Amino acid sequence: MALIVFFLSILSGGDVGTTMYPLLKIGLGPRPAALGESFIGLSDDLCAVAWNPSGLAGLKEPQFFFSHQEWFLNIRDEYFVAGIPTRKGYLALSALYSSSGSVEIWGEDNQPHGTQNTWSGILSLGYGHRLKDFLLLGLNGKLLVEDLYEQSLTDVALDLGARVAVNKSLILGGVFKNLSYKMTVPMEFRVGACFQGVKNTNLLLDLIFPADNYTHVNFGAEYYLNQYLGLRAGWRSGPYSIAELGWTSGLTTGFGIRYRGIKFDYAFIPYGKLGVTHRLSISGGLGIVKGVNSLTITVMDGDTKVPLNAQIDIRGVRIGQFKSDDKGRLAFKNIPAGWAYITTQADDYPKNYDSIFVYPDGETEKSIYLFKIKPGILRGIVYDAVTKWPIGASILYQGMAYGTVNNDSLVGSFVIKNLPGGNYYLTINGNNPRYIPQSCSLRITVGKLTEREFYLVRIREKIILRGVNFETGKAELISSSYPILDEAGKILIDNPDITVEVGGHTDPREINTSEYPSNWELSFARAQVVVKYLIDKYRVEPERLSARGYADTQPIADNETEAGMAQNRRTEFRINE
Repeated sequence: MALIVFFLSILSGGDVGTTMYPLLKIGLGPRPAALGESFIGLSDDLCAVAWNPSGLAGLKEPQFFFSHQEWFLNIRDEYFVAGIPTRKGYLALSALYSSSGSVEIWGEDNQPHGTQNTWSGILSLGYGHRLKDFLLLGLNGKLLVEDLYEQSLTDVALDLGARVAVNKSLILGGVFKNLSYKMTVPMEFRVGACFQGVKNTNLLLDLIFPADNYTHVNFGAEYYLNQYLGLRAGWRSGPYSIAELGWTSGLTTGFGIRYRGIKFDYAFIPYGKLGVTHRLSISGGLGIVKGVNSLTITVMDGDTKVPLNAQIDIRGVRIGQFKSDDKGRLAFKNIPAGWAYITTQADDYPKNYDSIFVYPDGETEKSIYLFKIKPGILRGIVYDAVTKWPIGASILYQGMAYGTVNNDSLVGSFVIKNLPGGNYYLTINGNNPRYIPQSCSLRITVGKLTEREFYLVRIREKIILRGVNFETGKAELISSSYPILDEAGKILIDNPDITVEVGGHTDPREINTSEYPSNWELSFARAQVVVKYLIDKYRVEPERLSARGYADTQPIADNETEAGMAQNRRTEFRINE
């Protein structure tokens, strides 16, 4: 019994005894535990309900999770989570039961009085909601129960979390855990980061700020060798004292196996002189919870509301080409949950692009309205100029009619109907303020569909012109470089208000000729050649372009290999404003 008390006390750190419910300080699930208990930024499975409930919003299928944890002196934890998507987000119910087994009870007379089973438990209901494509929010309400032989406790607490995808490689997360009106509950704030820039790899870092303990840091790494096997390791600096248990007590390791929708995870967690613990879990979908759902698409004339026979092309949860019936309807039953991307076309109507999320249960209905080409229609798509990915934007149009529309941020498209013929002035503003607004003029013809693509650039963005090559030791362009430079010219034409620095770069092999005494002169000359090409062919104002040579001072690859040096011999655009 003394060892159990000691174990629970070290989980309270230096400020022992100020809070109850030490079970709240144990990292649940073998996968997060093996990652050094750093999971706030990732939180991409059902364990998110216990770590950062906003991560639940990224789940799309009904799932279950069961975990068993072996501690010291027959202490065992059983943890179960079941989750299902809803129309607005994802819901997860979890239950944690921790038992110490039979503990011998001694009275004040120093005589044994039998045995007693002490236990504690947590029942929680978590919910995750996707507020934006890049922003997830979540909350988790918890009922806390402890039966400690002579005393029973019951409390409630709340977790509030958020997760933000900064870009394709970096995810940040934060969560307020165990919020309660009682100061006996161990409240804390955690922030975490997940870097996914390396293929099949997650690098994690968490900072923990507990109300009853010292601040500590955890980090971990996860690498999937293939689609079946993943390896994990990490280190945690708290919540216990590393000085008391030894530095090896911070190490964690484990692995995960995935096969046909079933996942098995294991974690080996040492606690220094206390010994080691083992954690195992199994999770998956298994079709245990099958939603009965339907998707109904109805196509109608946007003005008369008359049903239309239309050609419907679907991608996503269902793939194929279909036709609506005489009532304009197309119906499916029991299809996978997820996004359906719909392209619809009928005679005398332009194509329509739309999307809808199909839920695992219930009826999902989508009405699509097609408008005849009258008097004029403008359809456009907004892309990122570098990645060529669709982005969200607002479009201001001024001319014979004026107004503002927002595009579909998933596919980047927008449609402006019923435009009188004439000249129009458009301004495209990306939803991200770093995108530089783009303006253009175009003409709308009566009875015609006008289509246009827009490519927005970000301020101070570097664009590497891959494929712009020169003769060795010279500043003469190779003909294969012209298509790449033509794309750069289009960016300058589409964005007439930006100025650009053209930077020339070389590998570290020094040159010493009468024309180019060093790499500095060579890199500057190459940048000047690119500037001259853009001015001569695209009539770009000279004051919008500047040339600068960087020699070999800014490598982007290893100069020890030929391939690396080839990457370093490059030309870059940098958007100034």
